[in-house]
Amino acid sequence: MPGSDYADPIPADVQEATRTLVRLTRYIRSNPDANDLLPYLVPLVDKYDGAVARLSQALAEVNSYFYGKPELTGVDDLDYLWGVYSDAPEFLLEYNTLDWQLNAIRYEVERRAAAPSRQAGSTP
Repeated sequence: MPGSDYADPIPADVQEATRTLVRLTRYIRSNPDANDLLPYLVPLVDKYDGAVARLSQALAEVNSYFYGKPELTGVDDLDYLWGVYSDAPEFLLEYNTLDWQLNAIRYEVERRAAAPSRQAGSTP
């Protein structure tokens, strides 16, 4: 039997997700240590299960939903929306390259953390 993760969402769920992204943005602006920030990036940009991929899937479904409503064809605003919603998922999925960069970022953060710190006034 599916768990509560598979229950139909309510508008408050989407609002909470949006508020969480606002909190994440505020946290990133606080200039946290890179090692502290990395765990937040994985669920955000994971190319299969991250927020970007899930938002892309949701927008694609919105497009399919409206496209499958023949009674709404010919409405200029909806024709425009179909174009926007069909482009948006592909645009977002282009960001799946961010997922590939996480290992490079982790490596660089770890390398710099392991490097001996320079004395003040020394030359690189």
